[in-house]
Parts: sequence; C-alpha cells; structure tokens
Amino acid sequence: MARPSRFRAIASVLCAVVLSCGSSPNVLANEQTYTPRSEEEVEVLSLVVASEIKANKWAKSEVICFSVNSLDPAAELVKSLRQRNFNVRSSAEWAKKFNCGFELQLDYTQFDLSQSVKVRSKVVDLREINKGEGDLAILLKDGEYSLHRANGKWSVSEYVTKPLTSRPSS
Repeated sequence: MARPSRFRAIASVLCAVVLSCGSSPNVLANEQTYTPRSEEEVEVLSLVVASEIKANKWAKSEVICFSVNSLDPAAELVKSLRQRNFNVRSSAEWAKKFNCGFELQLDYTQFDLSQSVKVRSKVVDLREINKGEGDLAILLKDGEYSLHRANGKWSVSEYVTKPLTSRPSS
C-alpha cells in the first residue's frame, strides 16, 4: 500500500492538467469576440446600427443586442457605440439576461476601408422568447448596406433587401 494505485496516479495527473488549464476558457472567450481594427471601422458599424434603429423605428429605450461576423463584440466596441447614444449590448448578454428585444447580426461581405464596405444586417425579434411565449427567434429583416468613403467621411449609399429565407444564427 506504499505505492499509489494506478487509478490514483491517473486521477492525480488529470487533476493537475485541469488545474493548470483552468484559465483556458477565458483565453478562448477572448478569442470569440470581434474587435474592430480601427476607429474608422467603428464609424462604419455605427452608421449601420443608426440606419437600422431609424428604419425599424426603435425607441431610444429599446435595448438592441448585436454581433459582428458571428462573434460577440468586444467590450470596447459596445462601449464606443453606447457613447454614441445607441442602447446596445453584446448578443452574449441576451443569453444571460434576456434583456434585448431585438438582435442585429452584422456580417461584413466586402471590407475595404480605403473606399467601400458592405455589411449584411439581419434583424431578429427576441421578444416572444423573452416573454416565454415562443421558442424561436423571428427573422424580421435581412439586407445589405453599401457604404462608401468620400472626402474622408463614410456614408450609407445603398440598402438592398434580401429574401427572408434564411434563419437567424442565434
């Protein structure tokens, strides 16, 4: 009995591995966020969010969750958009608190900050789920924004509606 059993030896090794890797989920979580490469990119996303708020006639008090390229936005991006008076949260927050009535799923389809950017925007209604009246999010709107840069300033030049055949990714 002086020697530990084979089971105890294996269990000890496994415990050591688990303890030494305990911070891995935080590292992985950080890799699962979208961080804009520049303030200019924040400006582009801000224009799309502003356009959606206006088009959907959302009140300033309406909490909007959003994702970018199927990733949750970095805290700095959420903060920057909130400083521009948008009542936005990360889509990950909705899963914890059910506090967003709508979600914007933003995806770059063309990205060239030197001249033009295209952003696909899906609007998802989460209100029935929040109230416990439904199990599925409802895709309300799907379209693509074209943004162009002229004289150093970005603007939305076009919005093209997409058919509502695809499902929301959340």
